[in-house]
Amino acid sequence: MVETLGTQIETKRTSNYENHHTQAPRRTADPVLLCSTIAGSGDITTTCSRGSFRRTLIAIFAGVVSLTLLSGKTAAQTTATASSVKEGIIKLADSNIEYFSRGEGETIVLLPAGTLTVDYLDDLAEALAKGGYRVVGINFRGSGKSTGPSTGVTLQTMANDVAGVIQALELGSVQVVGNDFGNRVARVLGASHPELTRSVILLAAGGKVPPKPPAARALSVIFNPASSDAEVLGAMKYMVANPADAARVGQILKSCRAPKAAGIEEAAAEATPLTAWWAPPGQTKYLILQGADDQIAPPENGVLLQQELGARATLVNVPGAGHLLPLEKTQTTASHMISFIRQLDGKP
Repeated sequence: MVETLGTQIETKRTSNYENHHTQAPRRTADPVLLCSTIAGSGDITTTCSRGSFRRTLIAIFAGVVSLTLLSGKTAAQTTATASSVKEGIIKLADSNIEYFSRGEGETIVLLPAGTLTVDYLDDLAEALAKGGYRVVGINFRGSGKSTGPSTGVTLQTMANDVAGVIQALELGSVQVVGNDFGNRVARVLGASHPELTRSVILLAAGGKVPPKPPAARALSVIFNPASSDAEVLGAMKYMVANPADAARVGQILKSCRAPKAAGIEEAAAEATPLTAWWAPPGQTKYLILQGADDQIAPPENGVLLQQELGARATLVNVPGAGHLLPLEKTQTTASHMISFIRQLDGKP
């Protein structure tokens, strides 16, 4: 769907989902993207095939960088089952922002990690849609089909892009969810556009407490194009709580990379001081949802943020989850999010 202030042209794309016992709804087809599912650790997860990239680029996170992986083949495709997801591009003043919408009900907006397309959160989106919500995933500039200038950008610029999508789709006040780099944008959006933000939900909340040296070294291995698959797999254990999940989660992410977004996101992060996004003022409610074993954005970050936000913030540490919480514990993540939103709405 392409929208320019109300002008709409709908398109659709496909994705494959497979549950142990039930079929998930059908996602329709875009020749550029094909997604499939693999199951593990009690959660359903998705891989996305966009072809191979020749280099790995870095986006800033937790004072260091955000996660991307070396190219490679995706997991074997599972049997396709049908689900409808609307794909669109919102044309704004100086950017074109891609989004994906599914489900009906109160709106949840998903903002992805740095240098990744939002597709890696497909199964989280599906779980939330099944819970009775409309879920809109947004790709930042340089990611997927989203475009826009790379110069003069700040986190506010990117938050304004998200606000433009919310306004163009007439979504009203939404629950904004940011994972990794996306949580910086979510925080800025909540502070600068409170009329559009019902709540801010952070999935991993780094920023002040950096990763320890072994985890930082693991990031360097992952970002080095010369690293072998075995070296990358070894480094992935620092991204997840259970080392047995490393290969499964790595397979999900490696084809959802958006290296063209790295320079834009890095520029936006460098141009925005920590004080401008860490604990923004206002009345917006926060859910800080983090893996208890996160080695990249240590849980101390969530504790500090809750202390600064005070009664506005709810902190939940998820046992057995690391930095890639929404992929390690997809259903658990969705459950905590839905519970928080229902409490905000005064529902049991």
